[in-house]
Amino acid sequence: MLAVAGTVGWQLYRYPGGWKYAFGPEHDAARRDLQTARGALRGLERTGQKELAGARAAVRAATASHQRRVHAAEQHLAHLRDPGRGGFREELGGLSLYEYVLGVKSDEWCADLPLNEIAVRFEASPTAGHVYLIDPDGQQHLMSYPVAEAGEEQVRRFVVDVHNAIAEAKAFQRERASLIPKAEADLRRVRTDTTEQTQARLHLDEVTARQSGDTRIPQARQDLDAAHDRWHALTGSRPG
Repeated sequence: MLAVAGTVGWQLYRYPGGWKYAFGPEHDAARRDLQTARGALRGLERTGQKELAGARAAVRAATASHQRRVHAAEQHLAHLRDPGRGGFREELGGLSLYEYVLGVKSDEWCADLPLNEIAVRFEASPTAGHVYLIDPDGQQHLMSYPVAEAGEEQVRRFVVDVHNAIAEAKAFQRERASLIPKAEADLRRVRTDTTEQTQARLHLDEVTARQSGDTRIPQARQDLDAAHDRWHALTGSRPG
């Protein structure tokens, strides 16, 4: 009942003047005349709004895309200038292996040792595995792991992984000298490359200018006003 009442009320609102004008078959043509004028204007407005919204969305998307590219280039350059620890790989007791450093934490000392500046070797005894570290100052440090705490194979494998990480870190450091200038140039290029944004803004300007000069919507509004006048002349009530 509520749905029916709502439908009836909406029909009376759209076609004011009384029941016979809103529902009577003798006034079908008058209602179609008003509906056609309304539909024509609504269709043109929706099409224009959709086109304008799409052009504005394209500008926003191009701006966001440019910002993402700039941010990625900035992050890449920052990483090359200061790689920090890099990603975590594994750990053994007080030793933590990262992409670019070996973290050491024991009762005697605590430090992040740059992998490209250290050396490491392994020795085994009947009771423990021994990891010898040579820090950037050339000093040696010993980390021992009793067999009950870490098996010999586990310690050996960790030392092998450190050796490989050292080789990779040294290769990375050798490449940094050429990678940094290239990353700086890439960042400058990305910052100044606003072609996508410019094209999107030009398209928005074109759409805005074309719609401003389009006479179809003003004409459709005049046609709807004329339809309102005809309905008012027929019923004595003017549609909202």
